Amino acid sequence: MDEINLTSSIRENLLSLQHASQVREQSAQHLATGRKVNSAVEEPASFFAAKGLLDRAQGLAEAKDDIDQAISAVEAASVGTEALSEIAKQMRGIAMSARGGTDEQRQAASERYDALRNQLDQLAKDITYNGVNVVKPESDDLEVDLSESGSFVVTIEGQDSGAEGLAINTSSFYNNFATDEDIDGANAQLREATQTLRSNAASLGSDVALLSDRKEFVVSLSNTLEDGAAKLVVADMNEEAATQLSSQLRQQLSLSTLQVTGEHARSLTQLMS
Repeated sequence: MDEINLTSSIRENLLSLQHASQVREQSAQHLATGRKVNSAVEEPASFFAAKGLLDRAQGLAEAKDDIDQAISAVEAASVGTEALSEIAKQMRGIAMSARGGTDEQRQAASERYDALRNQLDQLAKDITYNGVNVVKPESDDLEVDLSESGSFVVTIEGQDSGAEGLAINTSSFYNNFATDEDIDGANAQLREATQTLRSNAASLGSDVALLSDRKEFVVSLSNTLEDGAAKLVVADMNEEAATQLSSQLRQQLSLSTLQVTGEHARSLTQLMS
């Protein structure tokens, strides 16, 4: 079998051709996927650093979803509390309208008063968002995880805004408004209940503001992490296109050089034979 001898020039051109082919294939993959790092084999440090950033961004996205749900639940409670306050005001108006009235007027007022009290109690139970109600009778606290790791949890305190929680008694407690003194007693208690509801609404508003601020921070940080990951692995399409063209030209030049070198070698062989 004849031995094939390669000159140093031919070997260099073959190596150059092989390298240009590898670069071109890699660049083609980058252009196809839009990523300059597609696996840990290519650039382990960049790959795992980007993965760590994206994992944390995913955790923050989940925290944002929890915060969004909490904001909606607290906003629903805030709106509901305003409605409860309006009912309490109506109850005060009904009670006060019976002052100086006849027995029949006082009795009718006490019945309307109790009907509104029942409405207030039912509304407090109905102010629910996605199963969460922080103003129902004997309401529970709402815990919200504001971080991706569970290390920062805030508690939205439950506010019992039912009739008993607000210490709004039935009209029978005030002798069905038999006297003006009874009515004044009901009015005083309703005034305190209205003030409590006003305070509760302000507290819920502060909770919404806190959660909204944290949500804005979480979104901003998540975007920063995703941008950082992209810088590590996302390909510069213009740069990759230029690399693709450059490697293609190098391949063509190496092939041309190999062809010329081969022809020259054959000519020398023929002259020496």
